[in-house]
Amino acid sequence: MCSRFTLNLGDAINLSKRLGIPIDEAMAAGKDRYNIAPATDVVTFRGREAVTMRWGLIPHWSKPGHSPSTPLINARSETISEKPSFRTAWRKGQRCAIPLTGFYEWEKQGRERLPWLFQRNDGQPLAFAALWDSWTDATDGTVIESCAVITTTPNSLLGRIHDRMPVLLDETTAATWLDSDLADPTKLISAFPTERLTETALGTYVNSSRSEGPACLTPRGQALGSQFDLF
Repeated sequence: MCSRFTLNLGDAINLSKRLGIPIDEAMAAGKDRYNIAPATDVVTFRGREAVTMRWGLIPHWSKPGHSPSTPLINARSETISEKPSFRTAWRKGQRCAIPLTGFYEWEKQGRERLPWLFQRNDGQPLAFAALWDSWTDATDGTVIESCAVITTTPNSLLGRIHDRMPVLLDETTAATWLDSDLADPTKLISAFPTERLTETALGTYVNSSRSEGPACLTPRGQALGSQFDLF
């Protein structure tokens, strides 16, 4: 499961330029986010546009009063074409990419949950391969566009702590993923190469989804407030 990640706004702009996707002034004037959690709005690339979507897919057929408190944040690649929540979006090619600087996973050691940060080892941005859908609340006409991160079996780096990992894209595969003419998107659904990722052991400050700011990236064993730069 991928349930939280971090995004340096500069990385989002960098990736958007590489993909030829413009970002509007309001989005470019945003803030870096260090602990992005489900049920919040995320920067998303869809086709040739940058938009914000709620992370946690609400299927278009959901009934009025659908609660986003238990959102569908991940979609298993093995069942994405069959599961009712995702199959229509998959069939219609409603693919999107969510830019990120790094993502978190937690290793269980007894009662402890020890966080790890995973990033590209060349310092360049990544993107999650994702699906999106649009839901309209029939009671008041409110429209919510939302998305889910696609997951797959893990590479050897992630596999030691979790049995799933997000499908990760670089600038080249993201461009292909977003191409509306892509005939077979399944060829891009695979574990990102182990040798292209790096891991950093973090302190437990980031464990709470309410934590925010650079302190989330404090290396394990280092006091909060220490100076460091993982970006």
